[in-house]
Order: sequence, then structure tokens, then C-alpha cells
Amino acid sequence: MDIVLYPPMQPSRPCRFCLSLQGGSVFADFEVDPDGRVFVVRVSFDGYGCCHAPADVGRMSVRDSEVLLAMVSEGAIHAAAAPALRAYFQEHRDAFWSDALAHHDLL
Repeated sequence: MDIVLYPPMQPSRPCRFCLSLQGGSVFADFEVDPDGRVFVVRVSFDGYGCCHAPADVGRMSVRDSEVLLAMVSEGAIHAAAAPALRAYFQEHRDAFWSDALAHHDLL
């Protein structure tokens, strides 16, 4: 999985941080809940459009959230983030258009 930290697209797509995935064909916007757990608020897929997550979308585990937020703080996302992102998208595939996730090899 190709993962790059990308500047949030403010004000049209507010989020805590944004990741460009698969060579820029997917952009995922993330937020952090009061417990420090990361979750996706929307995903924009080339060829599919922008999918807004439901308000009750699941959160990443505390451990995965800590690892991802540490990378964001460093300003660089490492390959070690890929398994956590794949697991998150797999677990919550129904919230993010599973056909688009599969097409872009995110499951």
C-alpha cells in the first residue's frame, strides 16, 4: 500500500489529518475521538466519488491509533501503517464502499 501524509483540504474537507493512498487515487480524511482513537470521516476514491462515513463509524484500536498519530506527528507515514489501515478498512468495509476499497487494493 502506498501511503503519503497529505495536507488536509480545508475548509471543504475538515479533518485532523489526511492520507493519500495508492499513488493519489484515494484520499482518506481522519479524525481523533476524545479517547485518542483514530477514525475515518470520509474517503475520496478515483472513479467512485467521495464516501462520507456514518457518524457511528468504528474506531481504530488504541494501539493502532497511537502508532498512526506518532507517524503523523513525525510528518511521515511508514510502511508499518499499512497493516493497521488494511485491517481498519476490512473491518469497516461496509461503511466505505467495499467495491471501491477492493478496486483500489485497500482490503
